[in-house]
Amino acid sequence: MVTNPFKHRGRWVFFAAALLAALSAPSSLAAAPSSPSPPTQLTALADSGRFGQALDLLTANPTGQHDTQVAALIKDLQQYQQNETQRAATQKEAYEKALADVDAKLQEDKIEEALASAVDAMHQAEDPQTVRDNLTVQGLVKQTEQAAQAAETSGDWVEALGLYRTLDALFDDMATYRPKVKRAAQHLRLMRLYAPKQLEVLYVTRAERLGKDAPKLINFDEETWQDQLKGIKLSMLRQTLAHAARRHVANQGYAPLLRGAIDEIIVMTETRDLGEAFAGFRDPKKVAGFRVALLDMRRSLDERGRPMNYLDAATLLDKIKAVNDQTVQLPDEVLTYELTEGATDTLDDFSAAIWPTELEAFSRNTQGKFSGVGIQISLRDERLIVVSPLEGTPAQRAGIKAGDIIATVDSRDTSSWSLDRAVREITGPQGSNVTLGIERAGKSNLIDFVLTRAEIVIESIRGWQRKPSGGWDYWIDPEQRIGYVRLSQFIPQSASDLDAAINEMESDGQINGLILDLRLNPGGLLSSSVELSDRFISKGPIVSTVGPDGERTSQFRARPDRTHTQLPLVVLINEGSASASEILSGALQDYQRALIVGTRSFGKGSVQDLFPLSGDKAYLKLTTQYYMLPGGRIIHRKPNAKTWGIEPDLAVKMTTKQMSDAMEFRQKVDVLRGDTQPTESDEPAPTADQIIPKGLDPQLEAALLVLKTRRVAQKLAIAQSHWPVADP
Repeated sequence: MVTNPFKHRGRWVFFAAALLAALSAPSSLAAAPSSPSPPTQLTALADSGRFGQALDLLTANPTGQHDTQVAALIKDLQQYQQNETQRAATQKEAYEKALADVDAKLQEDKIEEALASAVDAMHQAEDPQTVRDNLTVQGLVKQTEQAAQAAETSGDWVEALGLYRTLDALFDDMATYRPKVKRAAQHLRLMRLYAPKQLEVLYVTRAERLGKDAPKLINFDEETWQDQLKGIKLSMLRQTLAHAARRHVANQGYAPLLRGAIDEIIVMTETRDLGEAFAGFRDPKKVAGFRVALLDMRRSLDERGRPMNYLDAATLLDKIKAVNDQTVQLPDEVLTYELTEGATDTLDDFSAAIWPTELEAFSRNTQGKFSGVGIQISLRDERLIVVSPLEGTPAQRAGIKAGDIIATVDSRDTSSWSLDRAVREITGPQGSNVTLGIERAGKSNLIDFVLTRAEIVIESIRGWQRKPSGGWDYWIDPEQRIGYVRLSQFIPQSASDLDAAINEMESDGQINGLILDLRLNPGGLLSSSVELSDRFISKGPIVSTVGPDGERTSQFRARPDRTHTQLPLVVLINEGSASASEILSGALQDYQRALIVGTRSFGKGSVQDLFPLSGDKAYLKLTTQYYMLPGGRIIHRKPNAKTWGIEPDLAVKMTTKQMSDAMEFRQKVDVLRGDTQPTESDEPAPTADQIIPKGLDPQLEAALLVLKTRRVAQKLAIAQSHWPVADP
C-alpha cells in the first residue's frame, strides 16, 4: 500500500516527482548516486552563481512550468541570462571603443584624454594587464610621465596631480604612482589653503588647455586659512606626538613622526606662491635658510643612533620653532598645523587630528543627528542643487523640491561656495532661522524659504522604494516575500531602525528572505556594527580587538534575546564597504549565517580611539588596535598586503560604468517627490522595479536570484521529505 499525504496537491507532487527523476537521470547534468540531493544541488548552483546550470535543471522537465513559483524562477533566470548577454556585449563594445579612442586622442595630441581612455579600456577588459601591455599604451605612459615631470618642474601642481592620478588609475592595483600622487597632492593642499588665488590661475590655465570650464574654488574673502586654523595651539602638536608615539598600533616611537613633520615643512619651502599668505616666503633668502636648517635637522634624525624620548622630541620642536621665528616667521597655528599633519601622515590612512573648526562636522557624522533644515545637496555645474528633501523635515514641509538651486543663503550668493561651506551655513542652532533663496524651473524670480532649523535624524536605513503615503516599502519581491534593506552608515539608531524595518515586514506576514545592501557603506560606530550583527547571530563572539602583538584586548559577543528569526540572508558588499560593514559581513560569513555577494571589501579593519587635545578643544583620532573576526581573521589592509577585507562567497563584478549608472538611477528613484513634483524631463519618474529588468545592477540581481532559487529548492526538499513510501 502507498500512502500519499500530498494527494490534494497532485500537480505539485507530480512535478516534484518528474523533476527529481529528471535531475537523477543519466545525463551531463545528472548527479552520481552518491551526489547531494537535487534540491541541494539547485541551492549549490545558485549560491555559486551558476545560474545557467540551475536553469537547465529546472527546464529539464516542462512539468515545472505548471507551478507558478518555479515558472517565475525560470523566467527570472532567463531574464538574467539575457541581461548577462547584453552586459557582455555592451562591455565588449565599450572596451573596443575605449581602445579606439586612445589612438584617436593621440592623433590629436591629447595625451591625458588618451590615457583616460586607456583607463576606461582597462575597466572594461577581462584582463587589465592586456591594456597595460599594449605597445601604444606603453608609449602613452612614457609621454604622460614626461609631461607630469615637466609640470612639477614648473610648479604647476594642478597639472602634475591630474596626470599622476590618471597614471595611478591605470596602475591602481600596483600602486606604482601612489608616492607621486601623494607628493603632488601635498603641494596642492598647501596652495588651496594658503595661495588660493594662484591656485585658481593654475586651474583656469589647465581648463583652457583641456577645453573645459574652470572650477570655482572658494570665497577668498570669507573662507581664509585664518578661519580654518582658528583655535590651533602648539600644545596640540606636543600632545599628538606623545599619544602617537606611545599608543599607535605600529609603536614606532617619536623619530618617524618627527621625520614626517619636518618633511611636511620642507614641502612648504618647495611650494611656490606661498608669499600670497606669508611675508617671510616672499624673501628667497629666508626660505632658503629655513630649508637648509630643516634638512640639517632631518639628517640628524636619520643618523641618530638611539631612540628618542618625549624630552628629545620637545627639544627638536623648540629648534624648529626658533629657526622659523628667525627666518620665514610662519604663525604658530600654521607651523603647528603643518607639523601635525606631517607627523600623523606617517601613521596610517585613518589617524588624524580633528581640529577645532572640524569638531562640529565630526560630531554630526558620528552621532547620527544634527540641527538643520533636512536636505541632501550636491554641486552640479558649480551650483548648489537639492538632491532631495528628507522626509518629515522643515525643508520638505516648506515645499523645497529635488532639483531646486540654492542661489542664496541669508541673502548671500552661493555661486563660489564649497559643499562644506554650504553645510556650515545652512545648519545651525536648533530653533534658529535660515532663509534659502531658491531658483526653480519655470519661475522667473527667486523664491525665499524661511526655514526654522530643527533636529535632523540621519536616515541610515532605506528600503526598496518610497511609499506614496510616506516611509519605505522594503519588499523587493512582494509575491515571494523577499525584503531589501540598504544601510548607508552605522550610527546609533541603525539597529533600532533595522528592527523597525523587519517588524514592519513581519507585520505583513512571514519574511522568506532578506537582502542587506552594504555597498559603498564606509562604516561608522563599532557599537552599531555589533548591535546589527547581534540581530542575526544568536551566540558566540562577534568581533574582538587585538593589539600589535596579536593579543586580544576585548571581545563583543552575541546575545540570543536580541536575535531575529533565522530568515535566509544575502549581504551585498563591494570595494566601498569598509570598517563596520566588514565587521558585520565578516561575522555573518564566519557563522555561515549569510551568503556574501559582490566584490572584495575595502580592508579597513583597524580601531581608532579619540584622545582629547588641549582640554577637548581638538582631538587626535589614532589607530590603536585591529579588529579580529570570529574565525580569527584580521581584515585590515596593510602596506603591500596581498589579502585583506572580506572576499565574497559569490563574486559578481561590476565595471565602474555599471556601478556609476546603477548609483545614478538609484539616486533618482530615491528622490522624495511631492504629488506634483516634476522630473528633470517629460519622462515618467524612474521606479525601483525597473532596476532588475533593465539589468542595471547585476550584483543585486544575483542576490535576488539566490534567494528565489533557494525558495524553490526548499519546496522541492519538502516534497521529497514527504514522498510516498511503500508499506513493508
